[in-house]
Amino acid sequence: MSHTPGRRIRQLFEEIYNKHDFDRAPEFFAPDYVNHQPGAAPGVEGLQTWATTMLTLVPDLSCSIEQMVEQNDRVMVYVRWRGTIGGTERELSQQTANLYRLRDDRITEHWSVFDYSSLTELGMTPPDQTTQATGEPDWNAGPGEQANMRLVQRVWDELMHQHKLERADDYYRQDYIQHNPFAAQSGSGLKGMKDFFAGLFQLAPDLVGDITQMIAQDDLVGIFCVWHGHEAASGDEVRLHTSDLLRVEGGLIAEHWDVMDYAAVARFGVSAGG
Repeated sequence: MSHTPGRRIRQLFEEIYNKHDFDRAPEFFAPDYVNHQPGAAPGVEGLQTWATTMLTLVPDLSCSIEQMVEQNDRVMVYVRWRGTIGGTERELSQQTANLYRLRDDRITEHWSVFDYSSLTELGMTPPDQTTQATGEPDWNAGPGEQANMRLVQRVWDELMHQHKLERADDYYRQDYIQHNPFAAQSGSGLKGMKDFFAGLFQLAPDLVGDITQMIAQDDLVGIFCVWHGHEAASGDEVRLHTSDLLRVEGGLIAEHWDVMDYAAVARFGVSAGG
C-alpha cells in the first residue's frame, strides 16, 4: 500500500523511533539509502548503530513532530526528542531538523540539523554539519509556492549576504513573529529582527548565509543554510548549519522557526536559553 511521503515519515517516527523497533528499519529505508549527516555510519546499519548508542544514553527516548513541510518526493520535519538520561534524573530535550527524500515509500536520502548542545555534556563531540551535500530548489510547485521560494531567495541574497537590512521592510511584516529565543532578545516584530541582525553583523561583519536546501508547501518555506564568517574581536571562524522555517502571508514573511546547533556557537556566548 502506497502512502504520501509525509504520512510515511509520520509512520517512521511513530512506529520505529517511538517504539524503538529498529529491526523494522529496512521497511522504511531503501537499500541504497544515503545519510548525509557527517559522522554517521552508512546505510540502515548506521541508523541502527545510532539507535543503540542513543538508547544506551537515553533509554526512554521519545519524539514528536512539531512542524512538517512536504513537497513532491521530499519531506522536512522539525522533531523534538525527549527522555531521561540513563542513571540520572536529568531530562533531555533536543531538537532536530530532518529532510528526507523518498522513492516507493522508502527513504533514499537524509539531511539534518542536529542540536548537540545537550549531548556535549555526555561526552559527544559534534561533527561539522556544514559539509552536507547541497541541492537545488524543486520548482515543480504551485505559483504561490514558487513566489514564496523566490521571496526567501531574495531575502537571503539582499539581507543575509549583502547585509541590506533597510530592505527588510519590503520583505517582512511589521508584526513579524520570531520563535528563536536568542534572536527574540533583540525585541519583537520587524524592528527586533533588524536589531538582531544589525548586532550579529557587527560582531561578525563578513558573516553570510548560503541556502543549501529549500522546500515549500502552501504558505511555508523551509531551508537548510550554512553560515560562515569570522568574529571581529577574535578573528575566530564561525561556521554553523541551521534550518529555517518561514511562513509567508500576503507576500511578506510573517513568522519564523529554526533549528540550529548551539554547540557550534557556544564559545561565542550563544545558547538555546537566549
